[in-house]
Amino acid sequence: MLIYRFKVISEEHEEFLREICIQPGQKFIDFYHAILESAEMIPAERASFYLTDKKYKKDREISLTRYEKQVRKYDPEMDEMVTITIVPKLMKDSKLKDYIEDPHQRMIFEYHGREYFAFFIELMKIIHSDDEGLYPKCVKWVGELPKKPAPLISETHEEIVKPIVPDLLKSLIPDLEVLTKLDGIVEDDLELATIEDNLADIIFGNDEKEVLPVAAAPKVRKKAPDIHNDPDDLFTDEEDAVDEDDKEDFSDGMDHLEDYDNIENIEIKYSKFSDEADDD
Repeated sequence: MLIYRFKVISEEHEEFLREICIQPGQKFIDFYHAILESAEMIPAERASFYLTDKKYKKDREISLTRYEKQVRKYDPEMDEMVTITIVPKLMKDSKLKDYIEDPHQRMIFEYHGREYFAFFIELMKIIHSDDEGLYPKCVKWVGELPKKPAPLISETHEEIVKPIVPDLLKSLIPDLEVLTKLDGIVEDDLELATIEDNLADIIFGNDEKEVLPVAAAPKVRKKAPDIHNDPDDLFTDEEDAVDEDDKEDFSDGMDHLEDYDNIENIEIKYSKFSDEADDD
């Protein structure tokens, strides 16, 4: 049977070398696992083989997972560059013999995992073998790839401290039993209106009570003049010039009709005074 023998070297680490034998009828996914096992790498998130020319210029891609990508390509019919969408072939569906076109076929293998690695692959020779062993297999290995150190896990576990609710906050949170009792309370619209009217007193206390405007003092009638002591007082205009303090004095000593025993005597006094004023 025929066997492909590939040489695998690292782009960045010259000391790294692997030689892997694989059967032509095997698939790229088998080649992928052989490289990872020989280099002691974990499975990749993304990985691809690229067929190349002798200068390792990329051409067709065989991908580990399915995805779409945009590529620029010359369209001879339109005589211009156009953008097209392509879906690369998958490793699990692609056999090596279908892509080997040169006795020294070259490829690039790109690994995207916790780290990124790129490998140059070249078909060294095609040999006949009677070995019925398992393939693929690594027949030569030199050097190792640098590995990132695994994150250290502390043996001591930090104690999880739960936030302490202050006693004040606890006192503000009512019990469920109290809330259940409140469900049966019927709201009183009159009581709510009274609370709203006195809301300022409830919140701020008496010191912050709203100051209401003082109503103007009612206009007070002037005391009837005493005609026996000073008749001239009848013709004065002091009523119009009386200030607020005088009004209060008058209101305190003002006579009322109830103070006179006989209303007819009042009319006689005033009518007599009017007659004397006419004679003058």
